[in-house]
Amino acid sequence: MNRLKLAYRPIVFVVTARRYISTPARVRFAPSPTGQLHLGGLRTALYNYLLAKKTNGQFILRIEDTDQSRYVEGAVENLIRALDWAGIHHDEGPDKNGPHAPYYQSERTELYRRYAKQLVDTDHAYRCFCTPERLQKVREARQKQGNYIAYDKHCSYLSEEEIQTNLEKKIPFTIRLRTPYEGMTEHEDLVYGKISFSNKTIDDTILIKSDGYPTYHLANVVDDHLMEITHVLRGEEWLSSTPKHLLLYKALGWKPPLFAHLPLLLNPDGSKLSKRSGDVYVEQYISKGYLPEAINNFVSLLGWHPGHDDTTNDALFTMKELIDRFDIKDINHSGAIVDHQKLDWINKHHLLKRAETKEGLNSLVDMLKPLIDNRYSNRLEPNYLSKVIATIKDRIRNIHDIPDLCSYYFIEPNYESKDAVTLRNKLKQPAIDLVATKEFKEQLDLLPLFDAEHIKKHVYESADRNKLNPNHVMMALRYFLTGSRVGAGVAETMEVLGKDTVMQRLGIHK
Repeated sequence: MNRLKLAYRPIVFVVTARRYISTPARVRFAPSPTGQLHLGGLRTALYNYLLAKKTNGQFILRIEDTDQSRYVEGAVENLIRALDWAGIHHDEGPDKNGPHAPYYQSERTELYRRYAKQLVDTDHAYRCFCTPERLQKVREARQKQGNYIAYDKHCSYLSEEEIQTNLEKKIPFTIRLRTPYEGMTEHEDLVYGKISFSNKTIDDTILIKSDGYPTYHLANVVDDHLMEITHVLRGEEWLSSTPKHLLLYKALGWKPPLFAHLPLLLNPDGSKLSKRSGDVYVEQYISKGYLPEAINNFVSLLGWHPGHDDTTNDALFTMKELIDRFDIKDINHSGAIVDHQKLDWINKHHLLKRAETKEGLNSLVDMLKPLIDNRYSNRLEPNYLSKVIATIKDRIRNIHDIPDLCSYYFIEPNYESKDAVTLRNKLKQPAIDLVATKEFKEQLDLLPLFDAEHIKKHVYESADRNKLNPNHVMMALRYFLTGSRVGAGVAETMEVLGKDTVMQRLGIHK
């Protein structure tokens, strides 16, 4: 038997055989509108979406906005936009009609109050009249004693007469869950296996705050039940809240959904992923040119892997392939390292795949055009940009690499750059002399077709006549035409640049 510590709570868990899910799953993604969509949030949404589609179920988007002090204007719209960009489309949600509307928790507060009253009436919850000052003193005193259960259950012992007196005095109160002190609360997590929580470590959590708004715990349980959620896939940080939710389900007489808690996302050094560590928001990845299929592929592997399959690559998946192969039993509970080098590798392969079709290539052109427009404001013709991408695609990881790595497609080379000087120092003088001759350039100008095949033939024949290494001649051409050591084949680059640009850079002005 192993022991896992989450926050301050000891949780005993035993990994057992986990159930295979074959019936339609009804799942939800329930973010708070407090800012941009986090990479971890996208993973949670993706896993829920994959499970729903795998089982022919439904994926619901619910907005948990009961904490109005943290509400950020436009956050819901941005969140939906990010999910749509990723191809994660909800079946029900705040922007779609559904049988369980409304999908904003702030519009469901009367429901929560009704069920909170039911819990009080059945003695599964109680009113707490303690002031913030008393709660703080109790918390500090109990911590000094090594007792990390923050509340001492003081108001759970009030008589009915004392309660009525406080109500008549209009003393503010919260509603707390009456947690049993003895026994264990157990459940079988689809990732962690069987988990047992000692009830004496579970606080009498607040269900309704003094302002009348519900806490996450009550709203979450009520909505998951009323919206007929069958599976709850959420981050590991919610594992310690699970016993509270299970006790709530029991108190309300409801069957709980199945739970699967997802591993933490970590930096390469093992620390928890945070915005101080670099890019953590989906919009940051969008702005940097990552493809949605690459981000989905990358995020899917943060805690899940389907194992080896001889028919597919073990790391590259389309959305359809992810749906086909996704299974909760393949999720592990070890922290998942966010490796951006792996993301770049995945993005490169999806970029190559996109470029294989005309539609895909056109979409890459649409991504490249504003980048070029912002930097160079020329050569924006879609046909030209598609040729640039098709030529250079094997040498880039991201469409955003092109303006910097391949600026010579759009502006004159900078022969004073460090890269150009390094290349210049490697050139052979006889090759430079050949490229500079009038004969070489005139023959190049007179080629019947200015394409890679004819250009290569001309270079090789010229080098052979002059007893030179054709690779040295190509290197000289690369210097004069690009000023860069990095790029596609020289002949292919010349074809894309076009005869007029090539002749101009070689010193023939037409």
